[in-house]
Amino acid sequence: MSVTGRKFLTSINWPVVSSVLSKHSEITGSLAAFRKGYEEAERQLTQLKEADRAIDFEHYRRILKNKDIVDKLEKNAQSQKITKIDLADQLKTISVFEAKAIASAELYVKETAANLADLNETVANIDLARPVTQLTVEDIVKAKPEVVQYTEEMVKQGKFTVDGYDERFPSLSLL
Repeated sequence: MSVTGRKFLTSINWPVVSSVLSKHSEITGSLAAFRKGYEEAERQLTQLKEADRAIDFEHYRRILKNKDIVDKLEKNAQSQKITKIDLADQLKTISVFEAKAIASAELYVKETAANLADLNETVANIDLARPVTQLTVEDIVKAKPEVVQYTEEMVKQGKFTVDGYDERFPSLSLL
């Protein structure tokens, strides 16, 4: 990985990212898996860089009786070349993951924007609403015309209390 990419990945504040995206478990899980894979690859790379690669063939010549085997092994070791691995498949996988993460993040932004718009509309409605003490009967009839019919039915039946009202709002006159 390039130095710039390594700096970028180490500069990410993972706990903050996880807490911000906590409601989206798919994104958080994908990021955690990516982070874990990156850290494991970084750890393995560090171990390989620190590993001692030199083989002391003279030591084995002194210990072993069959010097030809040591000579063959030394010849094989010297003839080995470091090969570069084609990372195109891994880069494609990372690109696919990145595309999914971006699409998911964009969806999250749209959902959040819609939720904020709804909340702003609700707050505006609350700010513009009149207090209950300023409501008139005409306002209630205008909002719920069925209240008039319901009230007329209750008066015809001789009911002057609403069922369940006393259970929900107990009388304070005894206090």
